[in-house]
Parts: sequence; structure tokens; C-alpha cells
Amino acid sequence: MRNTKREWMPLYGFLDRKRVTDHLSDMAAGGWMLDHLSSWSWRYRRTEPKRLRFAVTFFAGAGRFSPTPAEGLDTFQDYCAQAGWHTAASLDQVQVFYNEDPDAVPIETDPAAELENIRRSVGKPMVRSYLALLLICLLEVVQQCWQLLRDPVDTLANANGLLSYTAYLPLLVLILASLFSYRRWLRRASAAAEAGLPLPDLRSARGLSVLVIVWSVLLIAGVFASLSRSAGMVLLTMGMLLFLALTCFLADTARKSLQHLRCPPWANVLVMAGICVAMFVGGMAGLFALVMHNAGTGWLEDRPPAETYTYHGMTLSVYHDPIPLRMEDLVDVDYDGWSTEADVDRSPLAVHGTYRQDARLGDGDLPELWYETVTVKIPFLYDLCKQDFIDQVERHNKDLSPEHWDVYRAVDPAPWGAEEVFQRYSSGSPSRQYLLCWEDRMAEVWLFWDETPTLEQMALIGETLREA
Repeated sequence: MRNTKREWMPLYGFLDRKRVTDHLSDMAAGGWMLDHLSSWSWRYRRTEPKRLRFAVTFFAGAGRFSPTPAEGLDTFQDYCAQAGWHTAASLDQVQVFYNEDPDAVPIETDPAAELENIRRSVGKPMVRSYLALLLICLLEVVQQCWQLLRDPVDTLANANGLLSYTAYLPLLVLILASLFSYRRWLRRASAAAEAGLPLPDLRSARGLSVLVIVWSVLLIAGVFASLSRSAGMVLLTMGMLLFLALTCFLADTARKSLQHLRCPPWANVLVMAGICVAMFVGGMAGLFALVMHNAGTGWLEDRPPAETYTYHGMTLSVYHDPIPLRMEDLVDVDYDGWSTEADVDRSPLAVHGTYRQDARLGDGDLPELWYETVTVKIPFLYDLCKQDFIDQVERHNKDLSPEHWDVYRAVDPAPWGAEEVFQRYSSGSPSRQYLLCWEDRMAEVWLFWDETPTLEQMALIGETLREA
């Protein structure tokens, strides 16, 4: 028979005191006595079933980084014990007491003093923590918006990336709702304290907390689903998650040790930050070394190559992916050593395909073909994706004089069967790079041969990539 049990993620707010104390009373009546609190679980020990009365109060000096035991806490607990209130468990500022007398005098009898204690011990640290977390979330949202504007094509077509864009939304809702609820509770509690009435409870945001947890699980599952084609990427991601868990464990262990050594809070915070930074730098260095050591082995690729070959001591991959437009469709070439690659990303907003047909190195001067296609499913995003291709061509112009700029210039779209066609000009000379545009689709094509494409080739390229 087990003598201990845990409740994982109980999701009670300690200002929701009646619900917490009623729950603990029910557990004690069932023979389970609370004996430990942590951020992730409550632990109980088996005991004789009793109907006990519980109370939740707060001690301002017992902060998360403060020396332990906090100065004056033992005296406070002894004072409570003399009134029949015995310590069951504590977590930082939170102190949970129990009493066998159902009619015992409450620990807190002055609503005004109780409110001030809550504001100092719980309210201010909670608000600071939520504001810091809110700032981090907003910075991440800004970074994601900047990424969308900087690279809209890859971003919009990446389903896993779009999922990560929503990762912070439930957390933002939880933070804002918690801050708003605390602000509203503070007004009600202040009014109660002025009237000499018991303070109201602040109801736990359990529903929103569950939403954040479920969304986090779905996000992690989505990440692994997107990586499932590459065993190397799955193992690497699992390793990174374990490394993150190890970092959190070491930082928390150091925090508790420094508390017992009675280091000041600022020193504790600095040591924790130093551990996190050192682990991050070490982890990034290790990850870079691992990737470089295994470069060329294909262990991170989502599909193995069809074959490999060696050129000047380098091992190179050959793929036989089906592609919509092949070199043989455009030119008469007698060669069977092609490598054809296709990489297609899909999301509810866009489909982005990248294709290339290359000759093997060392097989002579053969023509090659690269192209990308983008289907935009929401019209107002079309111009953003189109501008992305134009910006990629013009990205280095600011460092050059105008006569050396790379630009896309509009050319006659009729031979291509497109609504708009742009040709790249480098230093005033036309190149074999084209951007073809239709109503909801665009394609960028690189023709690696010397001749200007014929009208027949233009028509075939446009027709094939329009429907690809």
C-alpha cells in the first residue's frame, strides 16, 4: 500500500483560498494529509482520516530567492502553533496550516492588515512576474511578425512555423486575464477591508491554465510530426528538450542550495542567470560541433539520397524526386546522370515548392534548371509574397551604385501565358532569371544555359508551372 501520493498540476491559485482549503479538508477526511508543495505538484502522506480545518496565509519575507528559512518565519509559525494552527506545508510565501478545532480563531483577523500582507507577499511579485513574462511574449510576437515580413514565402507555407506563431496566444490570454482579475479583485478586497469585512477570494483560472497546457502539448506533437520523416531531427529535438530540462533542474537546484546557504536574493538571481547563460552557450557550441562533425552524412535530412558519388574527395548526394518540369522537356540533351530534388511545404495559407535539376559535378558543362512555385490561398497575402521575390533580387543594391544594381524589370507576359512577367537585370544586362505571376500563383525560374529561351520554351514553362 502506498503511503504517499501526488496531485500533478493541481492548478489552484492560492488566493482562491476557500476552494484550496475545502479541497485539502476533503483529502484529509479521506486519509491523505498535505505535507509538501511544489510548483508542479502537491504531495500527501497517508494518515488517519480526520476532519481538519485548513488555512492559507502568506509570509512576505519568504521569497523564491530569499534565504531559507526566512527571518521571522519560525516565530510566526510558533505563534500560529500556540493558537492550534500547525504547519502542513509551504511554498515560498505561501503557508498552509491546519487545525483540529473547527471553531478555532482564524489566523488573519484584521482585513486591512491581511490585504496589505497579500499585496506585499503575493501581489507585487506576481504582477512583476506576469509583466516580465508579458514582455517576453510581446517581444517574441514582434520577432515573429518581423520574420513574416522578412521572409513571407517560407513562413506562410510552413505549417509547423505557423503553429509556433500561435504558441504564445493562450499564454498571453492567461497573463492578461490574470492581471485583469487581480486588478479587479484588488478593488473588491480594498472595499471589503475598508468596511471591515472578510476579503473575497480570487477565483483560480483553471480553464485557461488547462488551455495553455493542452496547446503546449499540441505544439510539441506538431513539431515532432513535422520532423517525423527525419530520425536525426527527432533525436536532435528530443536531445534539445532534455538539455533544456537539465538546465532548468540545475538552475533550480542551485537556487535552493543558495537559499539554504542564506545568500542574498540578488546573488541567487545572478548565479541562476549565469548557469542558464553558460548552459546555453555550451549547448550551442556542442550543437554546432555535432552538426559540423556529421556534415555530409545526411543524418538530418528528411529523406535519404537515391545514391551518392565522390568528386575531389567530397561525397555528394543524388536524388530522383519527381519534378513537374524537367530539362529534357525544354532542350535536347543526351544525359542520364541528373539529380532532381523537390521540396514542398504546405499550410492553410500557402504552398511553396522548390525544385532543381542538376548535373553531377565533373560531367561537363551541362544546362541546369531551378525553379520555385508559390500558391497563395488568401488574396491579401499575394503582394507580400511577390514583393519577397523582388526583395531577394534587390537585397544588395544599397551597397552598390545604381549602374550595378540587380532589379526585376517587367517584360511581355504573353509568350509565357502569365499575367505579369519580370526578368532579372544585373548591371543593366538581362539574365536568365524570371518571375512569372498569375492570379493566385507565382513562379521564379532560373535557366542555366546561354541561349535566350524560345517562344516555345516560354510557353511550355508557363503552362507547366501554372498547373504544377
